[in-house]
Amino acid sequence: MSLFSHQANAMNNNELIGLTAAFLASLSFGSYGVPMKGEAATSLDVDPLVFQSYKSFSVLVTSAILIAVNNLLADQYDAATRWTFSDFTPWAFVSSVLWVPGGTAGVYAIRRAGLAISVGIWSCVIVMLSFVWGVLIFHEKQRSGVWGALGAMGVLCFGLCGIAYFSSFEAESKKRKRLEGHRTNNDEEKVARETSPLIEIQQQTQQYTEEDSIRSLDLETFPHSGAPPHSHQTINIHLPAFLFEDNNARKHTLNFLKYHIGLFMAVVNGVLAASIMVPLHYAPPKSTQGIGFSMSFGIAAMIVVVAIWILRWMLHSVQHCIEDSRWNGCCSLQTATQIITESFCKGYNSLPSFYLKQMWRPGLLSGLLYSLGNLFGIVSIQRLGNFMGYSLNQSSMIVSGLWGIFYYKEIPGIRNVIGFLCSVIVVFAGILILGREHVG
Repeated sequence: MSLFSHQANAMNNNELIGLTAAFLASLSFGSYGVPMKGEAATSLDVDPLVFQSYKSFSVLVTSAILIAVNNLLADQYDAATRWTFSDFTPWAFVSSVLWVPGGTAGVYAIRRAGLAISVGIWSCVIVMLSFVWGVLIFHEKQRSGVWGALGAMGVLCFGLCGIAYFSSFEAESKKRKRLEGHRTNNDEEKVARETSPLIEIQQQTQQYTEEDSIRSLDLETFPHSGAPPHSHQTINIHLPAFLFEDNNARKHTLNFLKYHIGLFMAVVNGVLAASIMVPLHYAPPKSTQGIGFSMSFGIAAMIVVVAIWILRWMLHSVQHCIEDSRWNGCCSLQTATQIITESFCKGYNSLPSFYLKQMWRPGLLSGLLYSLGNLFGIVSIQRLGNFMGYSLNQSSMIVSGLWGIFYYKEIPGIRNVIGFLCSVIVVFAGILILGREHVG
């Protein structure tokens, strides 16, 4: 009888560690975007891959520090826990290949569609795909079987959708304020032009530029403004002319709203992120311990990021090389070499800036928080399983929403705040149901 009691206590301790790790992962994942909303970060048009590079570098540095501490303690207490490069698992490359593009897509989604709706979309996608991976593929045991897990997943997704819905009211409120302020400025400029007609021509070009900037910012930040699409708000994809018999380029151009692309990128991030931890099930046992896999993941992530930057450089270089007019007609070997060399230089100069002076602090802090969330997330998945562990990590959306309410004052109106808090209660109910369904 004492043996069964001991096993039950061990199982309870195992679940307690997993739940604590999931809670800490939610705090970290829910807060890592806060440094990116500072004044310096919001004033710069930082490329999504730049954000992802900061995160990847921080994951590597944080993991290296933790490994150094772990090895120091291992030398004194338990040499078996020491990590060496022989413990590196190639499965970390699988996770990194999913994480780097997914994280970049997530940054684009937040910038073009908005934080609340983007996080809501990919959180729901992650919960649903975690159910597929954990319950249907890996056959993780649930007390009520598949239908019990499906019900818990539905409650959790319902709460997450509510959080996204009530958080999105910020956009409409700020949009109205921005448009009202713009109308006031237009009225003042109209009076000035009527009283001072000589300066009208000088102000006309500046006025158009300011209007375009305000429209662009209004739609990209608050995409429900209803403004007609223009070049700042849409992406135009020109299909190759040789595919069509006529020469009408306008008929063969695909126009996409950046907001809709942002929503699509949120789905992409959810699909990729839901599978990041799947390699944990296939990697060798020693290499999947929390800090050990985090170190392998950090190394692999930096290699993948560097590879993507090189690929992007090559694509820019090839584009400049093809567009060079000196290829028309015959050219000597010296000219061809010069064109290729100049194309590489132009391609490098076309790469986005890292804004190191302004972004190294918020970028590294954001990456540090993400790295800690990643580490705690690994522990929670190892203790609770892919379905329950990764699903609980998505409660980080609650933390993000609380930052918005109490720090950024993003959710206006008591009705929206109450709706948000009620959705939080639903999410907690889903978490409790998941906890009840889990079988250690």
